[in-house]
Amino acid sequence: MPKAKRPSSGGPGKKSKDTTVADADTLKKKKAAIRDEFSNAANTKTNYKGYLQRGAKILASVVALRREREKKEPGCSVDGIDIDLLAKAFDGSPNKHSVYALELYLTQKCVVENLGKSTAEGIHGAFAKYWDELPGGKYAGPYSFDEETEKVRGNPARAPEIQSFLKCIKTKARVKGSAATRRHAEATTIEDMRQMMQHSESVYPHEKLLRTADNNADLLAKIKHGMMRAFLPTGHTLWTRNFETCQIQMRDLSEGKGPAPYYLPFLGVFLENRKGWQKKQGYDGPLESNHYDIYEQKEKPEIDMKTHVERWRTLYRQLIGRNFEPDDYLYPFVSPNGTIHAKRSMTHDTAQDLINEFALAAKIDKIFTTHCLRRGGSQYRFMFAPIGERWSLSIIRWWGGWAEGEQVDTLMRYLLDSLQSCESGHGDALYPFRNEPAKSFMGDSTALQPPTAADRLIQQASLTSISHSHQVPNLHFAPASTSTNHSRPDGTLPLSPPAGFGPNPPDSHPPAQANTASDAAGTNAVVPVPGAIIPGVGKDEHAWKRAVDQWYQGDPAKGLVVPIKDWPLHWYTGSMRLKTGTLYSQRKLLAEEFARQYLIRNIYPAALANILSFQVGHLLYGVRGCMQMGGQDSNIPTLSPNLAMVTNFPLAFLPAPQLSRPGGTKRKRTPEMEVP
Repeated sequence: MPKAKRPSSGGPGKKSKDTTVADADTLKKKKAAIRDEFSNAANTKTNYKGYLQRGAKILASVVALRREREKKEPGCSVDGIDIDLLAKAFDGSPNKHSVYALELYLTQKCVVENLGKSTAEGIHGAFAKYWDELPGGKYAGPYSFDEETEKVRGNPARAPEIQSFLKCIKTKARVKGSAATRRHAEATTIEDMRQMMQHSESVYPHEKLLRTADNNADLLAKIKHGMMRAFLPTGHTLWTRNFETCQIQMRDLSEGKGPAPYYLPFLGVFLENRKGWQKKQGYDGPLESNHYDIYEQKEKPEIDMKTHVERWRTLYRQLIGRNFEPDDYLYPFVSPNGTIHAKRSMTHDTAQDLINEFALAAKIDKIFTTHCLRRGGSQYRFMFAPIGERWSLSIIRWWGGWAEGEQVDTLMRYLLDSLQSCESGHGDALYPFRNEPAKSFMGDSTALQPPTAADRLIQQASLTSISHSHQVPNLHFAPASTSTNHSRPDGTLPLSPPAGFGPNPPDSHPPAQANTASDAAGTNAVVPVPGAIIPGVGKDEHAWKRAVDQWYQGDPAKGLVVPIKDWPLHWYTGSMRLKTGTLYSQRKLLAEEFARQYLIRNIYPAALANILSFQVGHLLYGVRGCMQMGGQDSNIPTLSPNLAMVTNFPLAFLPAPQLSRPGGTKRKRTPEMEVP
């Protein structure tokens, strides 16, 4: 009797799933990858990394000051703090001083620098996550410290001392009345924007941006003013946080035309990495909420993003000497010598410093933070725009990227808190033309009233005054706001440049004096050659390999299109020697020693057992030491460069403490030492 067929568990045409079980290592790697990608939003990871880095710097400064004090006053420390152990409080596994170090960090930021509770919560969250995710989960629980064994258990960020201090910081934010409960970023108003843009135009007019820079200082000023005149309207128009604006790339921009019958041109912007949008991951529906059509705003030039971004892109393209690539950043990193690194974004700290520099130069008495343009732009469209141009809450939520289910207090912080202050404040009671915002929304009823006899008399007096004047005042920016905020007139102020930029341009009327030879030879007299850029290689164990690759192959992804070995002479000599000469020599030295690996392997085998670091700086130091000890043995055979060997070549060197720095007579190179 034939056996009956077993019924299939799947439906018709259904494919069986692959149930192959992966090995433990593969599963572990996949788990780590998923956790790393989805544990936090990309911007949150960036912020946490910044908190950790700043904490390490502050701790290093505290340790250095303490050591210096003990050198001057031996025995002054009576608190039992082990300085060497304190210096390692944030390095990997926590020790008994980690809680104390975290308290110092919080005190510096939230007490000395007077930052708010959001900073404290960010620092606490960053270090809690850092110690939670150490291998083995050993420090993921409640904190405790055994005095006898001096063993730490649990997470120092959850120690009672830290929790108590966080509570004090939150209480501190509430002790100064109702204003202290709204400690948000100070908004950049339309008047602030107008004042900063007018000042920038007065210092470096648009016509001057199109000319060739006279020297390095002039080039830096051109880049700074051209870029910030686009950066400020971008943040104010798109309502982006400063670090989000820094991440915009050329692939995010497009050009298009509006619908019939006018077909107005617009600049299309695609925002991909806004804070909080991680919640939308996995959603396959339309993503129109991050596409923005930016039209020209001729009547409001201080926030005309389209015009200023197009001007900046024209200048940007001219400075780098090529067309844009998709991964070029709209607001790139600029080195102190004026070289633009298109593949690297401007840092948030540099953007912050530049905004405050422009505000101070325009005599705006405010300190702006990362949300200043986002708050200012949203408040303008909700409250301060001219009648008929204000947006509804629905448009506000959509344009700002706030989710429909997001808490109402988020919008309250940005909009209604300021509206309440505007309606309930009476500091302008003596102003003769008050719009009385308490009687109608932003005083709109006052603007719609017919003119009175007093208004006509004032108008007649103004016309009479103008008719008797010899010159009509030149108003570059027409008022476009009903905001009651009034800023002081523009002015110039000499400022020291922020990190990432060189010195400001010289005064337009410098005293007459002869230029010295040293001034002519300085970096201020050098204008970079487009394409002559040597990117950094980092400090990890593979840095030397990237340095050798730059010499033989280049690095197009980072702007090094022409391999360094093929550079024309004027790219690294003459005036360019001050910008690329040192890095050129370093890359050449590493490449030559790579080609002569036989010499290092056979003449100095002891060096292979004393690997100290693969950082390029240490590597150069060790190679030069080996060359000094090796003398001029021209009988050692040389090898032709073989790029396939880069991945396996174990270049080593002597530890730095065992070597004296090479000096005296330079080593004479023989023909056998040259790389073909």
